[in-house]
Amino acid sequence: MKKKIIRLALASALAMAFTLTMGRATFGDPNNDCHRRLENDRARIDRDASRHGQNSPQVSRDIDRMDSDRNWCRGHHSDWDHSSLDVGIYLRR
Repeated sequence: MKKKIIRLALASALAMAFTLTMGRATFGDPNNDCHRRLENDRARIDRDASRHGQNSPQVSRDIDRMDSDRNWCRGHHSDWDHSSLDVGIYLRR
């Protein structure tokens, strides 16, 4: 009986160690998620601006999406590179 309890305790400790180390990767990092979202938005805006022009409805829709992603970042207490993403075409006028 004592041997089973020791095995159970060791197995539980090992399972807990794996769970704790992998837990952060599962939930993700808000800063990385924010950066990825805004970089994807910037690429989409640049692509649509080159295809349809800067004042097109497609670019306007993409800028709205970037604004909502900025709000998502604020809500998740994450930050982004303001010097490259809060300039020019990427801001709502």
